[in-house]
Amino acid sequence: MSYKFFHLHEEDSVGFVEIDRPPVNAFNLEAMKELGAAIEEVGSEKGIKAVVLSGKGKTFSAGADINMLQYSDVDYLMGFVDLCQKNLAKIEALPKIVIAAIEGHCVGGGLELALACDLRFMAQGDGKVGLPELRLGIIAPWGTTYRLSKLIGKSRAIDLLISGRLMDAEEAHKIGIVDRIFPSGEIMSQAIEYAKGVASGALSAIGSVKKCINEAADMEFQHALKLEKECMERLLQTGDFKEGVTAFLEKRTPEFKGE
Repeated sequence: MSYKFFHLHEEDSVGFVEIDRPPVNAFNLEAMKELGAAIEEVGSEKGIKAVVLSGKGKTFSAGADINMLQYSDVDYLMGFVDLCQKNLAKIEALPKIVIAAIEGHCVGGGLELALACDLRFMAQGDGKVGLPELRLGIIAPWGTTYRLSKLIGKSRAIDLLISGRLMDAEEAHKIGIVDRIFPSGEIMSQAIEYAKGVASGALSAIGSVKKCINEAADMEFQHALKLEKECMERLLQTGDFKEGVTAFLEKRTPEFKGE
């Protein structure tokens, strides 16, 4: 599929999704529809085993297009919010690890998008992250009140959401919004290296880890244990499990095939 606002390619089992909507990679309805299609495409490609999401230029994403917010009616904007929530849920549901490679500013819906990814790597420098929606008299509505409080705790989430303040990479890393920080210019190479390591791993097991963690958040403990057992039973019947055990006993690196 061809895209107006995204570039997709694959390299060494890693899928790359790059946002390209100048000047700040903001999302309107058309761009958000394309995001959903792009996520479905990388999810369906069997050769893609890990995904790196990035933004072209000096901004990862500034979130929702401010002109759309100004000139659209409530029904239109609520349809947009509904689509945003569904597409970010698609990212979480992918049985593949998705890494947000953040270079430059990542604010509002841009950070909401990054929070739906499994890992966030950020470049040090002038780039800031934050959720300034309250300054517009609205909230961050793409699932972020839930995701952010799970990630950094209730009080910190409330502080960031009501203050709208922006943070540099060091502070974002310190409070747990981003997982790793790197010098400017190294972010993509570091994300690619990590993604290639994931792509060489036992993909069924990686997908099960993601499934258990994401779904267990809404379960009672006993139900979470049941989910773990179900995943374990399925994994014990895979070729990757047999290969992992054999390789361990033979003292060699396993060659997982995702089967």
